[in-house]
Amino acid sequence: MTMTEEEPTPADVDSDQDVISRILAGERDAFAMLIGRYSDPLYRHALGMTGSPDVAEDILQTSFIKAYHHLGEVRGRFDAWLFRIVANGCKDWLKNIRRTHLSYDEDDQPSTFASPDEDLDRTELRQDLDSALAQLAPSLREAFIMKHVEGRSYEEMADLLGTTVGALKMRVHRAREALQTLLEEKYD
Repeated sequence: MTMTEEEPTPADVDSDQDVISRILAGERDAFAMLIGRYSDPLYRHALGMTGSPDVAEDILQTSFIKAYHHLGEVRGRFDAWLFRIVANGCKDWLKNIRRTHLSYDEDDQPSTFASPDEDLDRTELRQDLDSALAQLAPSLREAFIMKHVEGRSYEEMADLLGTTVGALKMRVHRAREALQTLLEEKYD
């Protein structure tokens, strides 16, 4: 089997700019390609920031609608531009929400633990971590999630957020320290 039989080569895949040009020329259905390309990582980011599958889905949907209406304004990389729309949507939601902790729907998180006691410990730890994450400033939470949940490099994070690697390293460091302090209060 050759590579082209298994997966498309970069030459076979339309670049984001080519797709945008087609959309702006009136081929509105081409936007589905961009949605398919970026939905999963952007949803995971929104879920990590909000802790709610429903809110993450709403932010993603609103962000894609906003992106569609402003495609003519894209300068530079579309994925970074779209990421900023989603990230700003998450930050706006966080500013407006008045909850003290986040919670993941357990149905969305398959258990890998064997015993009910271990599953209970996992649930309690997740709730404690969610609560600690919810207490972080949005910029610290975002940096922590991008680095430790999404597994992004500092260079990629800097590109997506429009800041420096040094600033992001400091945010991640401060987030880790704050989480450690918050969790130590609970477990000491």
